[in-house]
Amino acid sequence: MKYSKLFVLALASAAMLPSCKEDELAPGNPVMEVSGNLGDACFGDSLTFIVKASDAEVPLSTIHAELYFGDEMVSEKVIRTKVSGAEYKGRIFVPYYANIPDGKATLRLTLQNIHFTITEENYSVNITHADYPSLKFVAESGEEYTMLRQEKNVYSMTQRFPAEMRGVIVASPLTEDGNEITFGYENSEIKPFTTGSIPFSNSAPGRYTISFNTFTLEGSPFVVMTLNGERLEAIDETTSGVDMNLAKGDILTPDGFPDFGEWWINPDYFAKNPDGSLTFNAYNGSYRIIADTKMKYLRVYKLLGSDPATLNEDGTGALWIIGDGIGHPSLSNTVGWTTEKAICMAPTGEKTYQVTLVGGKTVATDAINFKFFGQMGWGVELTGADIVSKSDLIGVGTGSADAGGNGHDNGNLFLQDGVVLQDNGVYVLTVDLTQGIHDAIMTVQFNGEQQFEEKPIFLNGQKMTTSDNQLYSTVIELSQNSKLSFREFSKFDDLYFDPDYFKFDEDAYDITFLPVNGYYNVVLDKLNGTLSASRVNADGSDMTLQADGTGAIWMMGWGVGSPSMSSQFGWDPGKAYCLAEIAPGVYQFTGNAGPENGSSIGDRYRFDYLSFKFFHQNGWGGELGGDALAMQGDTASLLKNAGNFELADGVNLEQGAPYRITVDLSAGIDNGKITMVKL
Repeated sequence: MKYSKLFVLALASAAMLPSCKEDELAPGNPVMEVSGNLGDACFGDSLTFIVKASDAEVPLSTIHAELYFGDEMVSEKVIRTKVSGAEYKGRIFVPYYANIPDGKATLRLTLQNIHFTITEENYSVNITHADYPSLKFVAESGEEYTMLRQEKNVYSMTQRFPAEMRGVIVASPLTEDGNEITFGYENSEIKPFTTGSIPFSNSAPGRYTISFNTFTLEGSPFVVMTLNGERLEAIDETTSGVDMNLAKGDILTPDGFPDFGEWWINPDYFAKNPDGSLTFNAYNGSYRIIADTKMKYLRVYKLLGSDPATLNEDGTGALWIIGDGIGHPSLSNTVGWTTEKAICMAPTGEKTYQVTLVGGKTVATDAINFKFFGQMGWGVELTGADIVSKSDLIGVGTGSADAGGNGHDNGNLFLQDGVVLQDNGVYVLTVDLTQGIHDAIMTVQFNGEQQFEEKPIFLNGQKMTTSDNQLYSTVIELSQNSKLSFREFSKFDDLYFDPDYFKFDEDAYDITFLPVNGYYNVVLDKLNGTLSASRVNADGSDMTLQADGTGAIWMMGWGVGSPSMSSQFGWDPGKAYCLAEIAPGVYQFTGNAGPENGSSIGDRYRFDYLSFKFFHQNGWGGELGGDALAMQGDTASLLKNAGNFELADGVNLEQGAPYRITVDLSAGIDNGKITMVKL
């Protein structure tokens, strides 16, 4: 059908322009000759059309393609038409929505000339759901699975999976006008053309079925987690939360939590009952409970309205811990000075607060350095003038000895001289603010030893050491390119392997050790899903750099981290990263570029900021700075040596791209070279 409704408007406009020449008033006659397969398409595909456009009188302007579902325009495409008589090819996208039945859509093609005269043609298009023979599931690990067609729109796969099986579903195009469709997860829904991992989950690992419906866009299984029937809403891919008003003694019944028997239960907030329910231990109030399915624990903090509660002058509210040497559910998740990870002490009354520490598990036994804050972040903090320790085990810093203090950072907690906390020893730390926040009293009570049932893991036949069945380590002699053999652990698909130390072959399902022969401290972190290593001496002490360039070099600084930017190395001595020596005197560090916040596993370089340096040891002392490392090749296009190595002026790394730094000391430590390349 053809329309010329705008022709009248063009004439009306022309009547108001008496200065125009007569030939400028000609409306023209746009003509379309349309070809292409416009009769049928699938949701998510495209319609391809060819229009031969002409107007013998007036220059053409545009072809406007619009696709309508009923009266709603759902897609459009505009093509500029510069030459009359030419053919113009266009593609218009057919959107993919959930629960839209097969039916007819309308494709409207409108040709317009420069005088706004139009020709319009409508085409009825059959829109259907593609009948795929199969779909592909791509797990986060990169492993691919086939989802077979069970019935119209329904696809599934059944085999042994971990309790959490995250990935995306990919539908390959069936025709040349089709589009590959990736079904991902966004805002707690499966949606087409998104890439967020779908968090399929089962109550336990083992053999189960994952299914997906291409009509409803619903998938299963999703274990819905509830507490007393209240659903926990997704925060991100691994955490969900719910806000609850709770009183001491309330019973909470969890449902839908995967492997809940393996979760760490915070004894300050909960007591676990024989039937699997929890008794709330803390003082009455409003709380946010966050279930972390990756780390398998419930994080709890007090609320004021919908925000984390803060500390009031009279001692009511909430008291927070930030700093080093403490972590929940274990030291694998140390708080550090990342304020978002602050621990909210459990209120045992209106103005008293408690945290239970377990030596070697939730608190370091040889050194601590954390303090009390009035909020989940910087601001109000308790200094040495505000709080006094009544403990022979843990003291409170009062500042520099030169200024009359005890030599420990003001307000920071420390172990008293000669004190080493007992492995698996239980210590209850209480802060009493009944006299206000400037007259606080801290006490520490030793409550004996926590019973620990070890679940051993063996590496190459050697038993690894653990204090929490999450973090395992062992000092072991390894040879370059040898295979690693684990016993009592096989979930390699769940691990991130440090790419400079290990190579995991998914087909052979084996692990190759990459660095040179020597002794290494190999660390298996089940909680965070990583396998890492560092070079050590035979007695387990950190290896240092030797004069001939062999041994170990250590990296500290910002903009570099492992396994992601959430674990930047920083400048804390003793926490430096040991580069893999991949040939005698040659070291490397490989990773992707990513953002500081929201980085993915493997993003070991910050794309927009670097400031790091190499050291002879795990901490301060000998450095590889100044002229010790000469930049090779095109390294200067990426890095500059400003005392620390930093990004070259005006340079950002490409997000998602892999980079590698190589430090070559094979000619000795005074003739070092550094290379940075994009792989």
